[in-house]
Amino acid sequence: MLRRLRQRLGPRLDRLAKTVGNPTTQVYPSEYVGTVGRPIAELEAALSKGGFAWDPVSAYHYTPAGSSADGSWVYRSGPFGDRQLHVVLFAPDADRTDVYAHDEFNWLRHPVEHAREEDIRREQGSAEARRWLDARGIEYERDSRARRRLKHAIERVRARVGDRVGERRESTE
Repeated sequence: MLRRLRQRLGPRLDRLAKTVGNPTTQVYPSEYVGTVGRPIAELEAALSKGGFAWDPVSAYHYTPAGSSADGSWVYRSGPFGDRQLHVVLFAPDADRTDVYAHDEFNWLRHPVEHAREEDIRREQGSAEARRWLDARGIEYERDSRARRRLKHAIERVRARVGDRVGERRESTE
């Protein structure tokens, strides 16, 4: 229930947050961990079992193609640990999950620094997330930046075509 509420209200809350500040909502290439050949629900179950917590207050993140995140998870040494590993999941299809990650200040302990996006460690976070996956035997592929750009371009084209088809259906109804 909380997830559905977050999905429904999240984009509105993010627009409101942008009027107050400028939260980063796009993932960066340096945050790319890899693509896991599992449905997102399976990966989320592994994250939960491995000590990660679902983060309902995270700003929605988007790929360069504009796809919105399907999951946001954090790992902390404790509730008020100094930093947190933030993992953002995208499900491009039913049996694959793209994983991005960064290391940042824990918003529970350092809300101002977190909101200002101080000292975000993108490469360190993605490397830490890879080590976490490796330690649990969760296999993943790492596409090159050029291949990811191509995939994002294809996603944009598919989205535009889908929007046009939807518009045509609405105009004929």
